[in-house]
Amino acid sequence: MLTLIQIMEVALPVLYAGIFLVYLHHFLKESTTSARPFIGAHLLYGALGLHLSYLITRGIHLDHIPVSSRAEFLSLVAFCIALVYAFVDRKHGEANTGVFFLAMTVTTQAWSSVLMEPTSPAQLLIDYPIYGVHVLFTVLGFASLAVSALYALMYILLSRQLKSRNLGAIFRRLPPLSSLENMSRLATLCGIILLGIGLATGHFVGLYVLEEFNFLDPKIVITYVAWIGYAVGYLIVKTRGLSGLRMGYLALGAYLTLIAAMVIVNTFSATFHSFQ
Repeated sequence: MLTLIQIMEVALPVLYAGIFLVYLHHFLKESTTSARPFIGAHLLYGALGLHLSYLITRGIHLDHIPVSSRAEFLSLVAFCIALVYAFVDRKHGEANTGVFFLAMTVTTQAWSSVLMEPTSPAQLLIDYPIYGVHVLFTVLGFASLAVSALYALMYILLSRQLKSRNLGAIFRRLPPLSSLENMSRLATLCGIILLGIGLATGHFVGLYVLEEFNFLDPKIVITYVAWIGYAVGYLIVKTRGLSGLRMGYLALGAYLTLIAAMVIVNTFSATFHSFQ
């Protein structure tokens, strides 16, 4: 089994890189109309299936959900980014944005494969698998919000280019503003739901598993505030029908603020546990 795991660790970044090139070729084509369906999405589904098989196989081999090291965490991040993008793209069918998300996936998975080495998992992961579930949904939530922020950035940049009436080659191949807005909204909704599940399972771990749990830990407070802020903001956008640049700036600004707050807390504040 270990040999199979090592083979998949090498194969995954190579496979994602190949799919990235397929998406890049599609993105750079002068004409995106074709009688044949775009094969890149099907290749991505296959890569996600292999990646999921790798995570499951590694988890079975190590007897814990593979989130105990930086390398394992990075592989999970790569999987989550690709998975969230694939879900959003399946709903809206705008393959031209895939090149940006595949670039992130290739880089993250390649970094993971380079760093991967035998590890000794935390006893918490072995004794209480719910902790691994908490990490999984938390990473999925943050990945969804990252995807939403990148779509928002595309919206802002494309909107400015349209106002200047001087579209570059890249911007001419991006989807319409309405599509970017809808994709950002869908990714935000996924992030709210998935991060909410991650927080709920983390709350359970803190109350019933850990002997000492500080609900006022800066990282916990920031994550809860961010989740509430995203949820309230999404409801305001839906009820008031806000759209356009205001929503784009809101999604991008919220994510950048969240990341900046996490970096500051990681640097200057002591905490009872660590987000990788």
